Amino acid sequence: MRKFNKIVAAVLVVLALSMVIVPTAVRAINVPADVYEHPRSKVLFIILTVDSKDITVGGFLSHIDAAPQIKCDLVFAPIAPIVKALGGTIKWNADTGVVTIVLGTKTIVLTIGSPNALVNGTSVRINSDCDAAPYIQDPGITMLPVRFIGEQLGGYVGWYPMFGRVTMIFVRS
Repeated sequence: MRKFNKIVAAVLVVLALSMVIVPTAVRAINVPADVYEHPRSKVLFIILTVDSKDITVGGFLSHIDAAPQIKCDLVFAPIAPIVKALGGTIKWNADTGVVTIVLGTKTIVLTIGSPNALVNGTSVRINSDCDAAPYIQDPGITMLPVRFIGEQLGGYVGWYPMFGRVTMIFVRS
């Protein structure tokens, strides 16, 4: 009977340890480690839908000046709400047609009609497949490429064509 009690005790200890250790040891592949520590304060989800002025930032529904549109197989949208949600700044120079985005140490400069952008002073093509360029939509709203901006600012950008939806995920440090 003593041997049986020892086996039961050992099984109980293993079960107890597995409840404590396994959840902290098992993590999804390609997901940043800090997502598991404080997900509500570390991860920001931004959701845009083509032809809808609704935007969801961190679970809160808001509205943007113009609905995202598809041009040259890219989604273009007003970027100011996204940059502001991340804590960055965005400036528009109407005289030169230049948009400047600053977030941390990253500076992105885009010119209306140009398929290239300056990222920290280096010229980067917005899209290698076509001459996608920022444009102005009536009545004067600057439309910028969502994937390019999101990825340049360190986010993950997912496109769901069935729903016409873009999901951007940013992991804050």
